Amino acid sequence: MTEAAKTILIVDDEADLAESYALRLADHYETKVATSGGEALTKLGPDVDLVLLDRRMPGMAGDDVIKRIDEWELEFQVILVSAIDPDTDIIDLPFDGYLTKSVSTDELLDAVEQAFLKRRYEELVAEYNAAAETYDVLREAHTQTELDDNEEFAELESRLTELKDEFDETVAALDDSSVTDLLE
Repeated sequence: MTEAAKTILIVDDEADLAESYALRLADHYETKVATSGGEALTKLGPDVDLVLLDRRMPGMAGDDVIKRIDEWELEFQVILVSAIDPDTDIIDLPFDGYLTKSVSTDELLDAVEQAFLKRRYEELVAEYNAAAETYDVLREAHTQTELDDNEEFAELESRLTELKDEFDETVAALDDSSVTDLLE
């Protein structure tokens, strides 16, 4: 998926701020805006890749939205945005990034990029493990001569190398705290 094809749902009860985030992200991503937790839930769907979510909103707060998202087991990243510094109340919240307002364009873009890199890392690990398992099964079931003459096995070996290279590039692009999060 290209960066331009990714969609971010921006949720903030301050409409001007939500639109400001959307404008700052528009050159890199598709954006949608919701100004309440309830509206956000109606806009969530398979086309959304990431939610930029204000924690403190009247009515349904961002913390409630994120818990609902987790219950629904939807597959996208969540970055919490708040005017208050994080405290221990975030321990049970499933999120992929945390920003404290006011957020610069660079901070916003970096947080989004890191969240997408974390997702890609997880996808690469799963894909590599599946391909490696297939590789191991075939190595046990066939002689090296049989495998040397098999085009599909050669393609599998090539894919494993490609996955490892992309994995290494992804890890190199992640910041240190993201790598620590993924290894825990």
